[in-house]
Amino acid sequence: MTFKANWEKTDQHFQVSSQTIQAVMELAFPEKKLASHEVIAGGCANLNIKMTLVNEPQPFILRIYLRDKDASYGEQKLARLIKPSVPLPEVYFIGECEGYPYAITEYMGGMSLRDLLLNHPNETIEGIMVQAGQILASIQKYPFPRAGFFDADLNVSQPTSRQDYITFARECLAHPTVLKKFESKTIPKLTEIFETYASLFPDENQTHLVHGDYGPENILVDKIEDQWKITAILDWEFAHSGSTLCDVANMLRYAHKMSPVFEEAFLQGLTQSGATLPKNWRISVHLLNLLSLLDILIRHPERPNQCADIRELIGHIILSLEERKQNEPRF
Repeated sequence: MTFKANWEKTDQHFQVSSQTIQAVMELAFPEKKLASHEVIAGGCANLNIKMTLVNEPQPFILRIYLRDKDASYGEQKLARLIKPSVPLPEVYFIGECEGYPYAITEYMGGMSLRDLLLNHPNETIEGIMVQAGQILASIQKYPFPRAGFFDADLNVSQPTSRQDYITFARECLAHPTVLKKFESKTIPKLTEIFETYASLFPDENQTHLVHGDYGPENILVDKIEDQWKITAILDWEFAHSGSTLCDVANMLRYAHKMSPVFEEAFLQGLTQSGATLPKNWRISVHLLNLLSLLDILIRHPERPNQCADIRELIGHIILSLEERKQNEPRF
């Protein structure tokens, strides 16, 4: 399992009726007729539906929000803030129908970077990974007054600090789901890791724009004039103010399953475009991935494929940190 490819998807657990889709379309486009619609598979948090309208040359995306009903407003404001320096879909219409908050957004052609990496092994990926690093460097150039999570107006309504990361890590390790899903020897190892490296969690002084789920599954690519280009960065629901290392962690979570050029080219694009990686950034990335994976596990304990992948990833991180500690100088 790589890049969440086998994780259980939202469309496997949640469906919306054709009548609801028709009602949404009539609210947004009262003078248009719906020609066809199809669910776009792959989303783990929300539902995305491609809508084609009669006499409209371009389709639209109907995005139904199942986790955060206010996320559509934040995504709309982010699009206005960071385009055109960062490619992302325009949000045309926001509303609520039959209890479902939704947005109608621009349709962007192409395939996900995940599909390119996993299904086209003969393609050269160096150029596209450099681009992924360059775009992340552009994202982190947008500062905010403090670190934390946004409200619908992109104000930081829930400030975060290093201590919040540490507290959340302890809460995760004490959660019944985590205690049930791991062998008894794993929890003490994770506890030691979080205690040993607590000072390497991001602090409140890091206040850059963070995508929050910056991975190949949320990057759209297309082949233009025989060159792969990134056309859009999708799914900004988890955007917040904080450390760019959160996005680096997401991108490199499965790097150990890819060829070395995947990580090398990404870091090249990132650092050559002005981003600076702090000392011990790899440990910070491991910490952030551990915390994110534990959080996902707690939120969705009933998804067996997802849980199995999370346990495998956490096992790899533990092993990597243990090997690193063994190789550290003792004097």
